[in-house]
Amino acid sequence: MSLLHRVLEILADGERHSGVALAQRLGVSRAAISKAVGLAADIPIAVDHRGYHLASAFRPLNAARIQEFVAGTGRTLDGLTIHEEIASTNQTLLATPGDGVYACLAERQTAGRGRRGRGWQATPYGSVLVSVAWTITETAGPFGIVSLGAGVAVVRALEALGVREAVLKWPNDVLWQARKLAGILIEMRGEAGAMRVVAGVGINVALGDAAAAAIDQEWAELRTIVPGVDRCQVAALVISELLAVMDDYRQGRSDALLAQWRRWHAFAGMPVRVHEGRESFEALVVDADDDGALIVEVKGGRRRVQAGDVSVRPL
Repeated sequence: MSLLHRVLEILADGERHSGVALAQRLGVSRAAISKAVGLAADIPIAVDHRGYHLASAFRPLNAARIQEFVAGTGRTLDGLTIHEEIASTNQTLLATPGDGVYACLAERQTAGRGRRGRGWQATPYGSVLVSVAWTITETAGPFGIVSLGAGVAVVRALEALGVREAVLKWPNDVLWQARKLAGILIEMRGEAGAMRVVAGVGINVALGDAAAAAIDQEWAELRTIVPGVDRCQVAALVISELLAVMDDYRQGRSDALLAQWRRWHAFAGMPVRVHEGRESFEALVVDADDDGALIVEVKGGRRRVQAGDVSVRPL
């Protein structure tokens, strides 16, 4: 565990701590504390004559608190891990053997990805980066509904936090007032008669300057919508809602998930530009079908667009 992380864990109580007190508690010099804090360019640690203080949105995730929140919703996990730094929460769970239900979170990802191979921009300690893995059988329902269902889970979690006006951009981006607030990446690993599925969610809680400058679209951050938001609560609600969606899907309630997705569909009836592989065309959005594919109208005819190397943007 890095010295910076240990400092942040102490500052997570919301109180001010002097450099002397931090140094004594951690068994290092005041200079080492100052150097560690100085490396956190995008983490707004306030420093004044009374000491160091950390904004609520950047307080480290705490496994015990998240587990407690999840248990309070009546859901259970077979395991939950939090990493200070990891290449990818999705890839970690895909490589984990077994068929239990596990959650993996990270404060920093070095190889986090969005859809279409894009990198996922996130500020260390300023986002919720969480993946949940479970196993589904081939008879559970159309795999395309998993992606839409994950979007439903994130919107439900945001609504529980008090976020209004969150909508879903097919197949699985979450927008707030036409700006991207969260993204979802579904990945699968084939097994005998089943699939190991990982749903990765990235939510902008508080974006620093570096991450914000690297994003090539309009974005939103949760702390401006819900001041004082608790990242542990955000993570727990997302996990709990993903578990609820998993249960619905595995029990054959895909129709109910699709109905909820349609309720929050951002582009229903709107003209859009679809980028599918190397092809780009204008279309009118009609609906999503029972397999989770997007149905669009092009030159008087209907066309089925499947998730993958596809981008849909409003005209």
